[in-house]
Amino acid sequence: MPQYILTNLSAACLGFISLFSRIKSARTITYSQFREALAELARKRFKEKSSEDAAEEVYKMIEGKSPVIAGVTRAVASPTVSRLTDTSKFTGSHKERFDETGRGKGKAGRVEQLDTSGYVSGYKHAGSYEKKTQKPPQKPL
Repeated sequence: MPQYILTNLSAACLGFISLFSRIKSARTITYSQFREALAELARKRFKEKSSEDAAEEVYKMIEGKSPVIAGVTRAVASPTVSRLTDTSKFTGSHKERFDETGRGKGKAGRVEQLDTSGYVSGYKHAGSYEKKTQKPPQKPL
């Protein structure tokens, strides 16, 4: 049987992971699953009390407390990261992948859009043939 130690703010145990593996089946747990885990932890910690009294003791111990976030790293603005993520400093073809605000253009920035209208690449008057060959409307007599 694992040894559970419940202090004022934290619960540390050798089998704490196995306790939650029995309670949860997914990556996150619901509030009811959390309360169920606390009740089981309370029964193991306060063996001499009834399960309801043990749960009340645990609830009193954690009341008003928030989780301690320890060992969490913060984002650091290093020159290397800022150089790699600042789109205004990009050169060459990479510069064309972003607009003036720094947002990506998507596929239009990665792939050159070809003109498949049927005209040759050097033709500058696309769409003007119909205008030249159209007869002016005849006036009624």
